[in-house]
Amino acid sequence: MIHTVRRAFAVAAMATVMVACGSGPEATPAPVPAPPAQTPSAPAVTLVSLQDLRASVPQFSGWTRGEITAQEGPAPSRSTHVQVTFTRGTETLSLEIADTGGDERSIESLEHMAGSSTSRTVGNGYFKGTTVATFPAVESWNTVDKLGELSVLIRRRFIINVAGAGLPDAAPMRALAEAVDTSRLR
Repeated sequence: MIHTVRRAFAVAAMATVMVACGSGPEATPAPVPAPPAQTPSAPAVTLVSLQDLRASVPQFSGWTRGEITAQEGPAPSRSTHVQVTFTRGTETLSLEIADTGGDERSIESLEHMAGSSTSRTVGNGYFKGTTVATFPAVESWNTVDKLGELSVLIRRRFIINVAGAGLPDAAPMRALAEAVDTSRLR
């Protein structure tokens, strides 16, 4: 089940992009090739501890930080995740930081778009490949519903995902992602 959650998390960036900004024939990305099979001889990766992931969650000036929740995923595709919601009036930012252990299946969709020159503008917003604090990312913004999502790929292993609602623009999502202590994500 956790593997399904991790895969869904990686694919969620792409799905949110398409849902938030609208989709149609002109907004359909090329199919992503199947990932290479994981080999049983691949070295085991030591995941960042839940304590370190929790410590990477910033205080965010002007926003109220909710309770941080954390979970570990079981073998064979082990992972660690922390989640927290920040609020300011009616504005909401949801932050998730995940250590995928570098599992190709978990990062493939994000890796395909993050940091690329892909940019689509549609009637209700945009999605684009970009960078956040030198790391590749994908950003989507719906100008009508005032919601968006930003997913950042750190060292081909960690994913920072920020979803925002009720915001004036995408700037608070970017600022929160940049405030994460990425020095703990090694």
